[in-house]
Amino acid sequence: MDVPTRWNSTFLMLDSALPLKEAFGRLEQIDRNYKLNPSEDEWKVAYIVHDCLKKFYDATNHFSGNSFPTSNVFFPDICKLQLKLKEWENSDHYFIRNMAGPMKEKFEKYWDECCLVLAIAVVFDPRFKLALVEYNYNAIYGENAKKYVDRVRSAIVDLFVEYGGELNPSFGYACGSDVEESNFSGADKESDDISDDMFSNFDKCIGDN
Repeated sequence: MDVPTRWNSTFLMLDSALPLKEAFGRLEQIDRNYKLNPSEDEWKVAYIVHDCLKKFYDATNHFSGNSFPTSNVFFPDICKLQLKLKEWENSDHYFIRNMAGPMKEKFEKYWDECCLVLAIAVVFDPRFKLALVEYNYNAIYGENAKKYVDRVRSAIVDLFVEYGGELNPSFGYACGSDVEESNFSGADKESDDISDDMFSNFDKCIGDN
């Protein structure tokens, strides 16, 4: 059953109900007491909402999976959700816009609390370093991305100083890593252009630069 305060329960309810669309129609024909069969327009709404909520359901399963012990794998997922919420706020469907507002308000609380930690974890991943953070922040914040990237840089410097002693001036601002500042022109674009396969776009962006 649907639990109004939990998005995943709404998704699971729709995921169970949508394959039974024809069965509900048949039930309406044979049982005159059944008066709750959704209209065709309501079914269309259900399909659209289902597709939106699936993004959150998949991400939640990824976050809670026992086989993913490291936080660096979560950063792309949470960035993808942030971009999707921005996209839904401008949806052509009013019910998606109405749904996106409360979802984004609640999501922002978690975003503010954890995005810095997850970004730092990605920087420590030798496959991505700071490049993936820059790519996603450019997509999310646009021309304001540098401020948020610098926040991650500053946090890494603080960590280095706390655990490694005084910062050697020869290391520069990047704490001795071989991370270089990148300017990904392909990343600074509307969220509509960002596919579900974020890593494919990231790889292409790296290749173009």
